Amino acid sequence: MARTEPIAWQRWTLVAAAATGLTIGGTTTALAQEGGPPPIPVGCEVVAEGLVNPRGIALGDDGTVYVSEAGIGGNEVVTPPGASGAVLPAATPDPVAAEANQAETEEGESGPPLTRGGTGQVTAIAPDGTRSVLASGLASYSEGVGPQGIVFAGGRLWVAVGGAGVALGVEPLETEDTVVRIDPATGETTVVAELAPFEVANNPDGSDVNPNLSGMDVGADGRLYIADAGGNALYAVDPAGGGASFVAVVPTLSGLTGATPEADPLSERQSVPTGVAVGTDGAVYIALLSELWPADAPNVVRLAADGSFEPVATGLTAVVGLTAAPDGSFYATRIWTGFEGGVPLPGSVERILPDGSTETVLEGIFLPHGVAVADDGALYVTANSVAFGPEAAGQLLRCPGLATGEGMADASPSAATGTART
Repeated sequence: MARTEPIAWQRWTLVAAAATGLTIGGTTTALAQEGGPPPIPVGCEVVAEGLVNPRGIALGDDGTVYVSEAGIGGNEVVTPPGASGAVLPAATPDPVAAEANQAETEEGESGPPLTRGGTGQVTAIAPDGTRSVLASGLASYSEGVGPQGIVFAGGRLWVAVGGAGVALGVEPLETEDTVVRIDPATGETTVVAELAPFEVANNPDGSDVNPNLSGMDVGADGRLYIADAGGNALYAVDPAGGGASFVAVVPTLSGLTGATPEADPLSERQSVPTGVAVGTDGAVYIALLSELWPADAPNVVRLAADGSFEPVATGLTAVVGLTAAPDGSFYATRIWTGFEGGVPLPGSVERILPDGSTETVLEGIFLPHGVAVADDGALYVTANSVAFGPEAAGQLLRCPGLATGEGMADASPSAATGTART
């Protein structure tokens, strides 16, 4: 049967998959030429800017906010095997686009080369607004792969670092597709678990061999639960001993809904698990990118005791971040809400109520990714999370009152472009 699924190793950074063949970087440039990204929503403030592809958010006990940054690659140019000596544009979406991009390469009109290096990092923003790079040198690929999920637990930071080396057919970097522990006091970084070897040896979802770690949270049992967006799998890691175990494959659309592949080939589209959050009920919840899924298909699922997945919320699509709130609800980020002229429309933050219904609490955010709920009810959101321009454009936003229901009516795009700092 012909393959209908885009290449998995970086599906969630694509703008329009096979329809346009563009990368997020190219679209970011297009938006800049049209006047730049939209202003931040009313009521939100910029806590930090100039971040390098910011992704996950973790809140420390002392009020420090930690942000994982995917970086911009490095000095090593990566040439995938079979590229005829030429470097393909980053994040090729599918075989059709691959042929078009290869033709452009041969004509000398290709995009920038794919590079990698140690530009992934974690930035700390203290309660007084002081900002510092806590840990650096983490694996990064220039199309946006690098540090992703981040958790503060037991006085330590834990970061899931994505990877692309296996899918590209090159030797992985030292920290890619690993979980690392970071000492918040010193920045000392230690690899505690390597998760790519299981995907390489077992390929549990039966699709392309493609480890690329994404979201992470700490479970009620004390273990870290990590989504592998490339391998469509969920893993668990013991933070004390570093032991890793495979938990489950996150099913395709047909696996979750019973859709018939013969009737609709798109029913075999992979789920691409992105965000992970542990609810107040102790269950593990998974956000799915779920590209081109029908409106009634699940985009957030719950891991059941028997290892199956139960639908929780539908109709969202392009979900990349997920966090639990104390009242039993969840907040999910949609990296985009649709496309217009091949350009992604701004994303949003959605509240998922315990009954599975959803409501938009923030809209008009350019490429949001991570989301976190503070004790005072403020939402923290990373924005401009995928950009490849000459200057780092990522932001960390703080939106007071949204997780308590206050100010939700005012959470709409603002014409103001100034920044405020805490």
